[in-house]
Amino acid sequence: MGELQPKNLKNKLEEVSPLSPQCCIYRVPKRLRDVNEKAYTPQVVSIGPLHHGREGLEAMEDHKIRYVKDFLERTKVSMEECLKTLKKWETKIRACYAVKIEYNETELVEMVLVDSIFTFELLLRFSYPTLQEEKVDRLFGKPWMLRDITYDMLLLENQIPFFILEYLYSLALASNTIPLQHNMVLSMSELTHRFLQNRVYIRPFEEMKEKIKHEGTKHFVDFVLTCHRPLELPNKKRLKTLTIPSATELYQSGVKFENVNDKNIFDIKFENGVLKIPHLRIRGSTEIFFRNLIAYEQCELHDHYINDYVFIIDRLVDSSKDVDLLVKSGILESKLPDSEAAASYINSLDLGPILFSRNFYFTDLCEDLNAYYRVPWHKWKASLKQDYFSTPWAGLSIVVAAILVVLTLIQTVCSIMSL
Repeated sequence: MGELQPKNLKNKLEEVSPLSPQCCIYRVPKRLRDVNEKAYTPQVVSIGPLHHGREGLEAMEDHKIRYVKDFLERTKVSMEECLKTLKKWETKIRACYAVKIEYNETELVEMVLVDSIFTFELLLRFSYPTLQEEKVDRLFGKPWMLRDITYDMLLLENQIPFFILEYLYSLALASNTIPLQHNMVLSMSELTHRFLQNRVYIRPFEEMKEKIKHEGTKHFVDFVLTCHRPLELPNKKRLKTLTIPSATELYQSGVKFENVNDKNIFDIKFENGVLKIPHLRIRGSTEIFFRNLIAYEQCELHDHYINDYVFIIDRLVDSSKDVDLLVKSGILESKLPDSEAAASYINSLDLGPILFSRNFYFTDLCEDLNAYYRVPWHKWKASLKQDYFSTPWAGLSIVVAAILVVLTLIQTVCSIMSL
């Protein structure tokens, strides 16, 4: 037995492959997954090798094969040609995943081809409803099914390399099977944008296309992150305190809340006593959206811009009263049952990720809010305004009362002087 150990170690050293710069699809770290495994695990469909064959996802495999058959028939492309091309890229495909893929060449290539064509067909049929009508399509006939599939396509572990989708797009383009819109065909990025925009807050494509072209796309999660991370990030500074006032506390200190139609939903600003926050919707995909972006950002970029934003929102929302205030201000929109549920939901988003307080993106914002909150005059002025001048009639009644007091005082003084 003692002779086998050096041999096994030697084999391991010979078999280990160097880390590839193409690596972009990761397993979610355990500390994140343990908080809510469902937020990282496909519920309807597996895309790529990391969840292939997972129990409970078998029903979608038949739909995948139908889509593959439709794609090949419509484009007149041979399956053998596609498999041959993907076999040439096998090493590149494996290099995109941060974990070792156990499937052999044939298994991996066939799986990736099926999943890629299925994904491409989804994007294409979503933008071109006429393609849905050519065949009986049970997925687009059930909106809830399409919604669940979209959620699964936003999971970091459920990705395929984007260059394979671009290859399929080139085949469809060469076969003239992509319908025209305004005498033009939609690009692969446009198809992706249209499919995802209603789930992940993405801005209009015209505002995004240069940025997407400049940074490229590795997969769907990367696409979404590209659409949301600003080209110029704020300066990172040390965060001296983890405490900032809640929305209600800030309001009681005179802070006004303003919903702004900002191009970047993460761009929170505090100027002249006004906290400007872009509109945020809390819905079924919100947790999937934030958690998988945070996981990807920390794995790929070793960064935490999205996580720092979640930290700020978590601190602003401490209770249902904070939710009510932000909803009233038009900043927050929730599809959850009540304000209490929305508050708990938001607070849970900050569980799992590590806060890097030495390099925090919103340090200036936190310091400005704390400084404003500590000024006593702001609280006194806000209390006077909110308690006594909340409506014109309330203010008028106080003015009238003050006049009556003054008149009564004058009358009293005059009476004393006349004695």
